[in-house]
Amino acid sequence: MAFKPVQYKEVQNFINRAYNECQPFQWARETLKNALEAGATQVHFGVEYQAVTNLGVYRRLIADNGKGMTSKQLYDYFSYAGSGEKRIGGEHDNFGIGAKISLMPWNTYGLVIVSWVEGSASMIWIQKDPRTGEYGLRDFEEFDDENVVEPFDDREHGCDWRKVKPDIIDQHGTVIVLLGNRPEDDTVLGDPSRITEKSASKNLIHYLNHRFWTLPDGAEVTVNRFLNDTHKPHWPKTIHEGRSSIEGLMRKGAYIGLYGGRTHITQERKRDKADVRTGTVALSNSTRAHWFLLRSGDLPDAAQGPAHSFIGVLYKDELYNVTSHHSAYRTMGVTPQIVRSRLWVIIEPPLDNPPDVRGVYPESARSALKCSLTPDLSLPVNDWLAEFARHMPEEIRQALAAAFGEQREESGLTSKLMERLSQYLQLWGKKFKQRKLMVVEGGGAESMDPHTPLPGGPGVSGDPVDPLLPDRQGERRTHTLSARTPNDTHAEGGDQKNARRIEHPRQPPHILWREKTDFEDPENHFAQWIDAQNVIQLNEHHRIITEQIERWQARYPDHLAEEVSIKVREVYQAAVLSVFLATEALSLGKFDRDKRFRSPDALTVALLGYFREDEILRQQLSYLGKAKGESVA
Repeated sequence: MAFKPVQYKEVQNFINRAYNECQPFQWARETLKNALEAGATQVHFGVEYQAVTNLGVYRRLIADNGKGMTSKQLYDYFSYAGSGEKRIGGEHDNFGIGAKISLMPWNTYGLVIVSWVEGSASMIWIQKDPRTGEYGLRDFEEFDDENVVEPFDDREHGCDWRKVKPDIIDQHGTVIVLLGNRPEDDTVLGDPSRITEKSASKNLIHYLNHRFWTLPDGAEVTVNRFLNDTHKPHWPKTIHEGRSSIEGLMRKGAYIGLYGGRTHITQERKRDKADVRTGTVALSNSTRAHWFLLRSGDLPDAAQGPAHSFIGVLYKDELYNVTSHHSAYRTMGVTPQIVRSRLWVIIEPPLDNPPDVRGVYPESARSALKCSLTPDLSLPVNDWLAEFARHMPEEIRQALAAAFGEQREESGLTSKLMERLSQYLQLWGKKFKQRKLMVVEGGGAESMDPHTPLPGGPGVSGDPVDPLLPDRQGERRTHTLSARTPNDTHAEGGDQKNARRIEHPRQPPHILWREKTDFEDPENHFAQWIDAQNVIQLNEHHRIITEQIERWQARYPDHLAEEVSIKVREVYQAAVLSVFLATEALSLGKFDRDKRFRSPDALTVALLGYFREDEILRQQLSYLGKAKGESVA
């Protein structure tokens, strides 16, 4: 009996399910990647303007000047999912099914592909059979039911397919025209079922400059940008209107050149260049972190890509897991908006190559990365960002120091408040201990003079240095003002000739009052824990603190207003620190503790109750005399 290979049945179900795993605009990634791998030096995401003129329908056109496909190659490639000239390869190969999977489910009426090889054109039309639900090649009755034909004048659909070849194609190249689910669909809007694709051109530009970090040397990618994406009467009606300004009329469109996310961030192609500092930090397991800090100048042009900062993971020449979320920056300790909005961090892990190298590889849909370094194959992005924070580049440290220095709260916790919190330190803060020295027999590079007092001494007091940033070796520094013992503690042990620090203990966080723009939810978050800096930030504009200050100031003479304000702040500093220390009693690992019980939501909710703080404030302010409205006993 002859060997029979396994085949798919009802392949349309496989295609539809795979499409559900695709990101918005995944079709743009797939078609651009295919064009570049076909040797294209020019790729254009435009509009098929014949149907605009004849029918008022705006269809997406994707053209490239790659090597093109013959009639046989067109038939083979589009007749099978994952077959033809390009087969499914290993985990790092670009699969041969991506373009079909990402296009066919939202273009069931049809995809028209016209390709030129040595000046000879071939055309196919792939569509979904409305009766069976299967995808396949249309047979053209007027051409004896052939599936591959020469382009022709298709008056029914308002297009002469012989004229879809743009200027960028000479003897070789390919054009794809998306027909949508109905003949009247405006496919420049993308998949109508995906909200983020509904911008005719702007979102497409942003996606491509988000997804592609670099493009091959000499490659030119253009997108026909509509200057008014949402109002169809203002869309360009001809190819000339789509790319040029018309004298006496409002400009309707332009061709926007894309060069990849890195060029967009550095703005190296702009005439007036911004001051963008950049560098690379080596992380563990051969991972690297590339950083870009905009020191001065304008943010990147919103017409050519995202005009905001972001964090991403680099795989080959593409970015995955792109985010601008406040929590990702908080992991690095970068909360001031003036720094956060001008800092890009791109993590580049090694490529997975088992058994020699453990690293990252893309899932089959090319929408997400997996990492063989973690048990669940997820990307350890937070770990990478935390490690980057421990080795923060000096330029970013200086920018953060300047941002924090403008509004830093110097009063901190007073000695008396720390004394009142001593019970919490004894119950839950056993991990927060004084620094010690231990003897190292024989000396060595790690030894230190045991007669040199330890900076900060014992107790809960920290180093008198910048409290906001990790040092270059990654040690966390704090500057909690507190009760302290004499600064004369030396090494423990009998042999005092050589000593070094033991693993440095943790210290209670510093409390810092900050602008509301430093918070993920500026109106609702009152407190947030910044692990990278060992800091708890309090929102000085939150209703909790502003209303409490106003209430208590109203109860005392005006000349005591500042003293009352300081006292209210101190009480809330003590309250948040007591809540933080109490979380040490939970039987949880650090990740779960920080995520669940030290999140901005959890800390804020813990500080919402007025009764406890009011009672403390009543006692704390009693030395100022009777409050207004209090009855005499």
